[in-house]
Amino acid sequence: MIRRPPTRNQLLELKRNIYSFEQGKEILEKKRDVLLQLIENDRKGFKDVKSAFLQSCTKIYSSYTLTRLHDGEASISLLGVSIPPSRVSRRLNQAMGCKYPSFFPIEDFPSSTELYDPMLFSLHVDMLIHDLAEARKSLWEYINLHVKLKALEGELRKTLLRINTMEQSILPKLEEERRQIALHLSERERQEQFITKSWLKKKRPTGR
Repeated sequence: MIRRPPTRNQLLELKRNIYSFEQGKEILEKKRDVLLQLIENDRKGFKDVKSAFLQSCTKIYSSYTLTRLHDGEASISLLGVSIPPSRVSRRLNQAMGCKYPSFFPIEDFPSSTELYDPMLFSLHVDMLIHDLAEARKSLWEYINLHVKLKALEGELRKTLLRINTMEQSILPKLEEERRQIALHLSERERQEQFITKSWLKKKRPTGR
């Protein structure tokens, strides 16, 4: 199959494609900058939330140890059976084209009177239940912010990959193709001008 020589229309179309990719790259770079800012802000918040959550875990461990020491293993087992599984609602969020879920408990944590008879156990059980209820708040904050951060970081990686692909592969290839076509057209135009001048010289009448 004979390859057709490039035309000016092809060159114009190629220039339009290059412009479109450059515009797309600029949009992706703006998206990258926004994602970086969101991630930076959320990381600062996540640090505080994580610290609060770990403090809650420390308090739970302390209350658990005291409860087990004063009320025995049976009290812990009874409490574990009494606390119902958490029912959770799920909401889908979106930021910069990135979708991520958030989770929220549907019901409040049961009160002490709902879980055990205060007359049968020490105050340490009540402290443990209180600490569990407090930790539940920071737990869901921790989970939701962790999920959001992972989603944003994943979207940032995809965005950086697309920018890099455009910079290192797509745009250089298109620019090289544009340069080759421009050189070919320039050379063809030069040859056509040379042929035209030669033809005009031959057609010019000679003086007698």
